[in-house]
Amino acid sequence: MRRAVSAASRARPVTRRCFPIKEALKSLLALILLAGFCELLLPDDGMRKYGRMVVGLIVLFSLVNLVIRVGQNFPAAFPAVAVGGGRADPADLVAEGVNLRQQGEEQVAALTAPALQAKVAAFLQQITGTAGVQVEISGAAGQVERVRVIFPADPGVSVEFLQRTVAAVLAVAPERVEVKKEFAEEEGS
Repeated sequence: MRRAVSAASRARPVTRRCFPIKEALKSLLALILLAGFCELLLPDDGMRKYGRMVVGLIVLFSLVNLVIRVGQNFPAAFPAVAVGGGRADPADLVAEGVNLRQQGEEQVAALTAPALQAKVAAFLQQITGTAGVQVEISGAAGQVERVRVIFPADPGVSVEFLQRTVAAVLAVAPERVEVKKEFAEEEGS
């Protein structure tokens, strides 16, 4: 069965916007095979080395031509910061770089904080045997500013020990770690 082709699709010419890499590699491979066959046809005399050089130069030229054609389809994207004449101002480029770095650090912190909190909570649960430990880590620019640990039951160890342990795990000062116990302490009878 044949498909009906609309008039609009027949009217516009088919143009390739980019040079396909697969076709380029096929043509380069065919050229290399042809060059190898041509070298086999060369006579075994003093002119053979010059013939090999010419065939090698042809292959090299075609390889460079291929790289140039493929490279034209991947233009380098530069920041849109420009001064008169199309030149970028170095101060604006540095400011843009610092801004991008800060955005990246904020994204990293947002993505890693929950996993880090879960790991520290699991670590504290192993040490104390207390389930339901909550860890809240707050910070900026990849630096931990404050850690809050909440225990739903008595951990069985001192608060100072827990502060030092969490501080050592996260490489922060023990003063930045707050350990809070949110349970009703049972009085001995």
